[in-house]
Amino acid sequence: MKGAPPRYAHSQIELKISCEKLSDLDYLSKSDPQVILLAKDIRTQKWRPTNQQTEIIMNDLNPKFVTSFIVDYFFEELQQFRFICVDVDKPHNPEWQAQEFVGQFDCDLGSIVGSPGGTLKGKFYDPNHPGKDRGHIIIEAEEVSKSKRNVKLQFQAHNISPKGGLFKSKPEVFLVISRTNENEISTSSPVYQSSGVTTSNPYWEPFTIRETTLCNGDFDRILIFQVKQYKKNGSHIILGECSVTLHEILSSKTSFPLRSPSNSNVKIGKDACITVIHASVEEPPTFLDYIAGGTEINLVVAIDFTGSNGDPRSPKSLHYIKGTNDNEYQKAIRSVGQILEGYDYDRRFPVYGFGAKFNKELSHAYPLNNNRDDPEVEGVDGILKAYSKAMETIELFGPTNFSPIIDQTAAKIKKEIDNGNDNVYYILLIITDGVVTVMEPTIRAIISASKLPLSIVIVGVGNSDFTNMKILDADEKPLVQKSIPQARKPAVVMDRDIVQFVAMRDFQSEAASYELPKAVLEEIPDQFMEYMTKHKIEPRPPVRIDISDLKVNHRFINTPDEPPPAYT
Repeated sequence: MKGAPPRYAHSQIELKISCEKLSDLDYLSKSDPQVILLAKDIRTQKWRPTNQQTEIIMNDLNPKFVTSFIVDYFFEELQQFRFICVDVDKPHNPEWQAQEFVGQFDCDLGSIVGSPGGTLKGKFYDPNHPGKDRGHIIIEAEEVSKSKRNVKLQFQAHNISPKGGLFKSKPEVFLVISRTNENEISTSSPVYQSSGVTTSNPYWEPFTIRETTLCNGDFDRILIFQVKQYKKNGSHIILGECSVTLHEILSSKTSFPLRSPSNSNVKIGKDACITVIHASVEEPPTFLDYIAGGTEINLVVAIDFTGSNGDPRSPKSLHYIKGTNDNEYQKAIRSVGQILEGYDYDRRFPVYGFGAKFNKELSHAYPLNNNRDDPEVEGVDGILKAYSKAMETIELFGPTNFSPIIDQTAAKIKKEIDNGNDNVYYILLIITDGVVTVMEPTIRAIISASKLPLSIVIVGVGNSDFTNMKILDADEKPLVQKSIPQARKPAVVMDRDIVQFVAMRDFQSEAASYELPKAVLEEIPDQFMEYMTKHKIEPRPPVRIDISDLKVNHRFINTPDEPPPAYT
């Protein structure tokens, strides 16, 4: 639903820091290391302090720090951090620039949490002395535990017939649970209502409710249970009620007496009660639990090469490439790909073109590296290189047709699942300049793919009318494949919403490099969790690895013209 905040994307991550074989910068003793955390502002692209630093460990070139870093985690953002290690010679000076510089390590948060076991080993670097070995940093990521718990409950009511005999006919009764509000006036708000059951001893279906919804984390908050008789006119009759707490429900006490409201003409017997059939509190898995368990996020890129983009040799073309200035296709690839590549361990992505003649062959799913058996390229740079090289030889054509690349990606996913790999999730990034020429095949392909571990993100470039794209987005209305009576095929509704559409023209401000990927990717964790929950796929245990086996991953993100920090 548009405007709704992501439910699973925002968490906090604890980063535990240790170092190995640091440079010894002291003459009479070993260095006294400390690590300081900087973050790159996504709007200004300037490094800023986070006001987080480890303690100082005296005389140790292989320190394991007790003080960790706590950072907010957003899947849809490229969160870049700089870890600076210093040898503290002036402990009374709070400025890290006043200390002796050991080295720095730059990386993004996605690369950390996407590493095996959430552990990343990097090499410290001194920009003033790039050839010198400064030692290594080991970063271990773990999600900070918060109240994410669910409460599973099931109840039955007994002997709710009014005094003087049974109901003249079996009533339809339902259960309403309200929680008292935290205010001076005694009020309550309903948090759950069951379906109706036609019996005098109703047995309601089990249900799951968020702990925060039920009692806002307070196990001693008063909950009001009401058993009501359904009335068509809405004036439902309260047959019996009681006040309990979640703490009491979870205790050994299994039943609670129901009483008739004082202002009601309906009176139930003294033996009326509500019985706890099941009560438990469980911690549901999170998006990061799956990532920590090794679930792979795989990116597939499809680029629109239809003739409506304009002659690539013309500056008016959306595919026009000149010097170092990115066109809109390159901007979309770079901004979205930089975030997603951190979650793919080998950073290899299949890249396809559609709507053009490749080697004189019209195709809607052609590998841009010209290798059908292995269409993958290396990282975002590989995607951009394949795109630029393809522009030299292809003939733009048409029509705009998404269904072949969607069907091809779906077939690959089905093959993995059939081979027993359910620990995988795909993201198909389609970058296009226009409206789908034929909608029905695309709708059919999306509906079919909605049962698979797949999200489709569509980035629209240029100034076309994208009305049909919003239909595919299906935020307001789910996609439906029309019935075919003569073929005895009923209408089919999409299994879940898997499409997110964003128009590049809506992101032309200075903060576009931050806002575009955020808008494109923010629904993916919810779509991911919906699939895993629906198919009852539990996260695997966190990947455990031997730190000594880690390969050094030294990934710099500061631009070439950025001057090194000033050290004292």
